[in-house]
Amino acid sequence: MRQLDSDGFAALMESIPHAISVHDRERNLVFSNPACAALIGYDTEEFADLEHEQLFHPDDAELWGTMLARVLGTESTSATAHLRIRHREGHWIWVRVAASTFTAGTERLVALVLQDESDTIWGNPTAARQPIR
Repeated sequence: MRQLDSDGFAALMESIPHAISVHDRERNLVFSNPACAALIGYDTEEFADLEHEQLFHPDDAELWGTMLARVLGTESTSATAHLRIRHREGHWIWVRVAASTFTAGTERLVALVLQDESDTIWGNPTAARQPIR
């Protein structure tokens, strides 16, 4: 099988239609693709300046913290849950957040993939009440 070089991999990440962001252990933004900006309404520079707590709904803070601790700990390298994210315009978006960790060189990074599920969950709020997987 042919390997993608770094330019090919970067092009792939930029073109994927799902919102993807990568963060270091201190929660600093390392990468986000155009689909991420389209979903949350913040461009890369604005997104990089935000604290995670400014994005996630206060009622979801504990769930987000548990999810992050799980992927950064030894329990699991991935976790998925429904969380609310504040769009730049102020409204809330229900997203399925899939978090996973990976190592690049000597650095452990966290990748987040966000999928908008607002239409499904606003119509059936109990759909979001599931444990972290």
